[in-house]
Amino acid sequence: MLAEVRDSALSVDECMAAVLLPEVGGIALFVGTVRDHDHGRPVTDLAYEAHPRATAEIGRLAAEVAASRDVRAIAVTHRTGHLRVGEMAVVVAVGAAHRAEAFAACRRLIDDIKAQVPIWKHQIFADGAAEWVGAC
Repeated sequence: MLAEVRDSALSVDECMAAVLLPEVGGIALFVGTVRDHDHGRPVTDLAYEAHPRATAEIGRLAAEVAASRDVRAIAVTHRTGHLRVGEMAVVVAVGAAHRAEAFAACRRLIDDIKAQVPIWKHQIFADGAAEWVGAC
C-alpha cells in the first residue's frame, strides 16, 4: 500500500504501478485536479496545508477500505503546497480482483479522505479574495 501526503508533484504512473499486480483484474483511478472556479467564482490558484497526522490518517483509511472489500492494492497520494489550475491535488488507485469492487473502494476512499483527513485548502480568487476550505 502506498499512502502519502507530499509537497512535490503527484504521479498517476506511480500509483498505477503500485496497484498493478498479477491478481488484480480491475483498477479504478481517481485524479483530483485544481479547477478554475468554485461556487461560480474564478479561482487562480490554491495551496493545501496538512496536519502532521494527515499521512497516518490516509494510511488508516486506506487500510480500512482494503479490509472491507475484495481489494488487492491501494495507492493514494495527496499534494500540499502551492498548486496552479490544472495540477493534480490527489491521486487514488485501487486494484481489485474485479471492476465493481475497485470502483466502490476507490469512491469510498476518496470520500473518506475528503471527510476525515485534516487537509485544508486556501483558495485564491481572480478578484484577489481568498478563503480557507476545510477538508474535514
